[in-house]
Amino acid sequence: MAHQVETMAYAGEVPWHGLGVEVSNDLTPNQMMTKAGLDWTVDQVDSYATLPNGKKVATGMKALVRSSDDKVLTNIGQIWNPVQNEEAFEFFSEYVLAGDMEMNTAGSLKGGRNVFALAKVNESFSILGEDQVDSYLLFSNPHEYGKAIDIRFTPIRVVCNNTLTFSLNTRSSNFVKLNHRTKFNADMVKEQMGLASEKFAQYKEMAEFLSTRRYNTESLIQYYNEVFP
Repeated sequence: MAHQVETMAYAGEVPWHGLGVEVSNDLTPNQMMTKAGLDWTVDQVDSYATLPNGKKVATGMKALVRSSDDKVLTNIGQIWNPVQNEEAFEFFSEYVLAGDMEMNTAGSLKGGRNVFALAKVNESFSILGEDQVDSYLLFSNPHEYGKAIDIRFTPIRVVCNNTLTFSLNTRSSNFVKLNHRTKFNADMVKEQMGLASEKFAQYKEMAEFLSTRRYNTESLIQYYNEVFP
């Protein structure tokens, strides 16, 4: 299953895979978390290896265990600062309550090893009156060793593992990546990212400018020669 969706909730258009719970677009972040089946926590427990004689010995590592079903999500080192799902969704609260954003999608991927939350910025525009461009704020919260927390503005509506991967691999001028060796500081991240409306206005200006440009085969080849000599 390329989508790798475990649980999910969405507002608006049904995702391409047809999975998840449909919700209204006026939910609080906490309500969205619950509807998406993400109201669980992760706990760090000591990891042990079982020897051939049946004796258990500590590995010096820890395991990250999901509270809802005691599933081991990943093995981690001694220094690991998990961001609980509630913390990730709380990140959106002030924007949703102010009416600047609305929760759009949220879900658990890869058996709970990656949780995402996506809010739609209540500000969109159309290119030449036809092509509507939306902006979203994405919070990718992995519960997996070696994966970083990623918070960014994106024009991509994340509904599965494919679209999440595409969004995270797409170049963005406004994003923050954090590893789990340091404590998550929501205020610091918000300060680094600035206001959504400012960045979206810049993107809108560039997109509208590019939509006015016309080209033929000769000018297109000239452009490619200049950009990729």
